[in-house]
Amino acid sequence: MWALLPDSIRRAVAWLVAGSIAVLAIFAAGKRNERQQAALDASEAYAKTRKAIDNESAHLGDDPAVMRDWLRERGKQ
Repeated sequence: MWALLPDSIRRAVAWLVAGSIAVLAIFAAGKRNERQQAALDASEAYAKTRKAIDNESAHLGDDPAVMRDWLRERGKQ
């Protein structure tokens, strides 16, 4: 059947298929980049939050009673 089609139609179909593949490749690359950026943003947010937590509780020391009192006061706010 393919051999029965005129040359111009075969070329048009080939260009259409090649264009479709190019569009799908660009779309897939964009989605991959978006996922990587989301993962990077999430890890940066985690690092920022973790640093804030560490800095907040660093002044309390290792005494459980002080930490308990601090948490109790913080919960009242």
